[in-house]
Amino acid sequence: MKKSAILSHKYVLPQLRLVIGAVLLGICSLSSSAHATLLVTSQIGGIPTLSGATLVNFDGGLPSYVTLSANNALFDSGAPPYYSGATAVFFGEKPNNGADSTNYVALNTGGSATFNFATPENYFGILWGSVDSYNSLTFYDAANNNLGTVTGSNFAAQISMGSQGSNGTTYVNITSSTPFTKVVASSSAIAFEFDDVAFGNTATSAMAPEPGSIYALLALCVPVVFGSFRQRLARA
Repeated sequence: MKKSAILSHKYVLPQLRLVIGAVLLGICSLSSSAHATLLVTSQIGGIPTLSGATLVNFDGGLPSYVTLSANNALFDSGAPPYYSGATAVFFGEKPNNGADSTNYVALNTGGSATFNFATPENYFGILWGSVDSYNSLTFYDAANNNLGTVTGSNFAAQISMGSQGSNGTTYVNITSSTPFTKVVASSSAIAFEFDDVAFGNTATSAMAPEPGSIYALLALCVPVVFGSFRQRLARA
């Protein structure tokens, strides 16, 4: 995709402004047949950004709308998520600071957990423990179109990947421009541990700001936006 022609400032500068503007606004379209936009933020010790979201802490067992794969998906296996900040208090968990001592879901190699929602939602929050690049969340609409995938690698700039301490667990908030009815958590290696899920619809609830969470957003947006920028340059 190399091009030898010299590009004029008249063309380059407006394109750069578009790139910067897109990153700052958090407009990043993940690969999807339905052309959804997933806005992703995360914060160590954070809480859900959707006020009034449905909360799931798994302490009463597995909800009816959550299905674990027959193999390699279970409760309380592997390294538990690590609580810090306001997360544990918000979900009624324990301890306030330290390794999760309550029920959590663990996905080993090839394992998955599927959330099937009765109504379309566009917000999903999750306490993501000891984040690894091979952990993923994939979103689907009512027609089973893939709306996009968020992986652990999206948070590499913010946390210590794979760490089982306070700097390896983060609360992730995801808002989709297209409503989804299914979310599949999966892992291609050992392991993906998570707890304290929240979900809802921003059309009926209020979104709260989340400070200090721009890193994951930039990690998602920059590769996509600059890839598009390079393609435009090559076609010039």
